[in-house]
Amino acid sequence: MVKEEYYAEIKARFGEIKRARGTFLYTEKGQRVTDMYLENGRAILGWGNGNGTNGTSAFLKLKNIINRGLTGSFETDFQGQLDHAVSDLLNAQCKAFVFFDETKAQKAALSFSKRLVKYVPWVGLVHEKEPVHDFECVLITPPLPWTDNLYILAVRHDITTLFLPEIISGAMLGALSRAVYDLIAEIPCRQEKDWFVFDVYLKNYFERKGCYLYPKVPKDKYDDFVKYCLDCNLAISPDYDVPSLVPYGADKGVFNLMAKNPWKA
Repeated sequence: MVKEEYYAEIKARFGEIKRARGTFLYTEKGQRVTDMYLENGRAILGWGNGNGTNGTSAFLKLKNIINRGLTGSFETDFQGQLDHAVSDLLNAQCKAFVFFDETKAQKAALSFSKRLVKYVPWVGLVHEKEPVHDFECVLITPPLPWTDNLYILAVRHDITTLFLPEIISGAMLGALSRAVYDLIAEIPCRQEKDWFVFDVYLKNYFERKGCYLYPKVPKDKYDDFVKYCLDCNLAISPDYDVPSLVPYGADKGVFNLMAKNPWKA
């Protein structure tokens, strides 16, 4: 299901989204929808301006930097902050480059590296779905639910790159660095015990790997399953190939409608 159709389905059922907090979306029709898509994982820390299940404090930092007027294309010290943040995340000294397009980021990576390594929260470094332990560069989808076209390419400090970096404002660099640090702080807080408690409700529909949910539903039935979940006040990933997320911070009651009315293909 394409995003436009997905969001149209949400609006048709619940009206416009009026507020978002943690893993929940609050709608104009007074419904609380459990968000298990979380902006394709960009809101994996949760919606809102805080830490942990409330989201990321990056928005507060963004606001403070904007108030200082650092929204232009001139150089600031926030590039150094982002370099330090991704270095701490990957436990290796790195230089961080920000791209507005995933294809551009991948092309830049493959201009000097033979493989594309991605960082997946609570999984680690992955190449073609297999874990790895070394890298020349790492593509990071930042945990900042601001836009769906920002990507960080972390390049090992001893690697020479020839591509031209995108020009990013200090405000956005500062927000990205804080989002990465918020992720670092949250990683040890979420464990297997926080995810498997929902298996009783999800095991018939998903294969769970950590916090990630991969559909067991046949691909040709998946769009119908997405709509069924919306009818149960659950917003799962609209894309069969993009995993949904266990709703960290929610209670088991969010699956009551699903439990009372199991899906039939």
